[in-house]
Amino acid sequence: SNPDIVLAAAMGHCHGPQQERGIYRTTDGGETWNKVLFVDENTGGAEIAMDPNNPRILFASTWQVLVTSWGVFSGGPGSGLYKSTDGGATWTHLRGHGLPTTTLGKIAVAVAPSNSDRVYATFETGDGVPQEGKNIGNGTLWRSDNGGEDWELVSYDHRLNERTHYYGRIAVAPDNPNDIYFIGG
Repeated sequence: SNPDIVLAAAMGHCHGPQQERGIYRTTDGGETWNKVLFVDENTGGAEIAMDPNNPRILFASTWQVLVTSWGVFSGGPGSGLYKSTDGGATWTHLRGHGLPTTTLGKIAVAVAPSNSDRVYATFETGDGVPQEGKNIGNGTLWRSDNGGEDWELVSYDHRLNERTHYYGRIAVAPDNPNDIYFIGG
């Protein structure tokens, strides 16, 4: 209800460390901006989702990624899912409670407009095959039915999250919390 409050997710240039990454918030229509969520110089703000029934409840994802001329290195300890209950002034890192525990890459998040308790998140995890001797996990789509407090894995289908670096977005139908749309390549 206040057009002067705006939030922005800033990835940065992704070609090396950068302090300007994270989630930013303005309360004066963009005259000044405050960094309200910063993980580290290798991790940017990837996405923000607002509860359409309560704009004080927000979810944000961070994504640790490095793009070089020889490849894209997606994932690391900086990637995560966060929740704010005060309009983005402060954030809580969501961990455990059914969320994946292995190294994460890009994360997309959406709140169901017809049921604010229903939150979906796609996680770039892995295919379950160990990489460099480490378990990289697997799974694609998680769902919460209590506003992000607890989560359950609902799909391992990586087709839901194809080409995450380019697309990796999800949306929930406005009239049915069970209809989810995936934007992929």
